[in-house]
Parts: sequence; structure tokens; C-alpha cells
Amino acid sequence: MIQKLRLIPAALQGLVTFSAMTMTVFAADFQFTLQDRVESDNKPGSYEIRHREQTWDPSKTAVIVCDMWDLHHCKNAVKRATELAPVMNKVLIRARNHGALIIHAPSSCMEPYEDHPGRALAKNAPKADNLPEQIHEWCHSIPEESAVKYPIDQSDGGEDDEKLEHEQWAKYLESIGRNPRAPWKSQIDLLDIEDQDAISDSGVEIWNLLESRGIENVILMGVHTNMCVLGRPFGLRQMAQNGKNVVLMRDMTDTMYNPAMWPYVDHYRGTALIVEYIEKTVCPTVTSDQLLGGKPFHFAKDPLYLQASR
Repeated sequence: MIQKLRLIPAALQGLVTFSAMTMTVFAADFQFTLQDRVESDNKPGSYEIRHREQTWDPSKTAVIVCDMWDLHHCKNAVKRATELAPVMNKVLIRARNHGALIIHAPSSCMEPYEDHPGRALAKNAPKADNLPEQIHEWCHSIPEESAVKYPIDQSDGGEDDEKLEHEQWAKYLESIGRNPRAPWKSQIDLLDIEDQDAISDSGVEIWNLLESRGIENVILMGVHTNMCVLGRPFGLRQMAQNGKNVVLMRDMTDTMYNPAMWPYVDHYRGTALIVEYIEKTVCPTVTSDQLLGGKPFHFAKDPLYLQASR
């Protein structure tokens, strides 16, 4: 057998090796530990963490990347997105290589991608017979949320820049021809967009994509958890209330929360509170290490991470 293999031309040997690797990669299912929170039978109003093991078929799974824009009106939000994106890209590579559909959804930024195969893929997906009536709209809440108090005050918009820093950032955005209140033009370039990926910010297009491919499982990641990730037409609420097996990848996200607002905790604790709220009322969560191995991602300035690493 070894002698026969040596007779295969080098280029063909590479093809054989690549094909074998490809078949191995695409044969592997996703093994996830879903985390949610259920109300205690013994103590009403108190919630207990619950873990459930699930096996997902990658061909029936989509990863939606929400609003990982190139720029933002909050400078600290840009810093955190830039820190998050390299690990997120590794997650996307792993999910893509296993056969999951990657959907890039940088809202209001479709123009740069009009000639990309990913836009055609989204726009040309067959119309679903079961298109939800309000899938084109922002979803501000679902009934399950009515029983749980929202955990943070984001009424100021959630910007956590220092005042002077924020003013200087706004002037910089103006100097490069961007609107300081809405400076995004595209997705951050730290995330790869491959030809087989889809690109859309439309709830209708994304629903059509999911249904035409028989996709039952959806992973949401991106920013910001308490706003776009929850509320967009393709966000957690819409996916959950319309029957998708949806999860938030809780370490691949960030919030718009200002520690100067109630409950007066640090920014990263504010994110954790939103994640806990989602686990109680909307959907379960998973973490990136369940695809990549190693440990979950942590922002470098997260006090809990700093304390644990000492």
C-alpha cells in the first residue's frame, strides 16, 4: 500500500489528503452544553442554572453575526469589538469548516457588499411558506420577559466613554467623513467573509435562508446584547418566538451599558446581568470554547477575569 501511494503524483496526493480531511471535518456534529436559568420550585423569584447537552447537525445550523461594525459612536465599544473580533473569527472558521452557514448581518451596511456572492445568496433564497408576520420588524419584547425585571438602565444609550474622550472621538469621526452618531459603513475587517457565507440585515431574507436550507439551530453573536442582538428582526427574540432552536454565544458579545446608570456596576457585570436575563426569559447560551476548546473568551479589563487570573 505504501509503494502504491508513492506512485500518486504529488498534486493528487494533496487532493486525496485534502478530501479525507474535508470528509472528517464535515462529519463532526456540534456538541453543546446549553445554559439557561429556571425558577426554583422552592423559592419563587429565585433562579437556578440549568445545563443541557445537545448534539447539533452543522448542516442544520446557522451562525448570525450581529452588527460587528467597522466603527461606532462609542469609542469604548470599538475597543471591545476590536478585542473580541479575532476570537470570533476563529469561531466562524471552525463553524464554517464543519458545514454551518455563516450569516454576516452588519445592519444598514449592505451597500459595500452588493456585488458579493453572499448578498445574492441572501436575496435569492426561495420565499418561505411560513414567513412570520412580523419578521421584518424590530422586536422589543416577548411575553416571557414580562415576569422578570429588566436588569439595567440603558436609557442614556449605554455609552461608557469619558466625556472628553467621547468628544475627541466624535471630532475624529467627523474628520474622516463619518456621522458621529452613526459612523458604521461595513463589518469590521477582522472578520473574514467567504463566498459561501450569506450577507443580510433583513429578517425576511435571513428567515428565507434558514427555511430553504432546513436550518433549525441558530447561534447569535455580536453586539450589542441588550439592543441589537436581542431586538433586530434576525435577533434572539424573533428566532425564539418563531420556533428556532436559538442560543446566544455569551462570551462573543458585549453590551451598551454605562456604569454611571443603575444598578451602578462595572460595564462587564452589566453584560453578565443581561446574559442572565436572556437565560431566564429568551433562550439558552453557550460559549466559544465549546467549538474551539480551551477557555471562554474574556475581555482583558473584566474585573472578574483579572481577579481569577491572579
